Amino acid sequence: MADSEHDEPAGDWRPTADDGPFALTVDGETFTVSLRPGEPGACDYAWESGPNEDYGFSSFQGTAFGSIQDRASTPSTIEPITVDEHRESIRNFLGQINPETGYIGD
Repeated sequence: MADSEHDEPAGDWRPTADDGPFALTVDGETFTVSLRPGEPGACDYAWESGPNEDYGFSSFQGTAFGSIQDRASTPSTIEPITVDEHRESIRNFLGQINPETGYIGD
């Protein structure tokens, strides 16, 4: 998918799963970003322009609690991350890719 085939969302937007998947182009590479319904903080990134079909990564954010009681008494406070934070996650992923293979760690 070329840059011109999708509109880039604003960097400060905090999409949720209800908004549906959206496309981002980072460093010339296009990704489809999907937030998982019912799993706050879980996100999948499909590398659409990458050399390997069906390759990408997932990320998970959570909250650390000091005790089980703290966790049980605290409602979920995971705030959706911004589009700019999604871009940073993608940049970190791309920085790990072996340019010869298109995979991490090869």
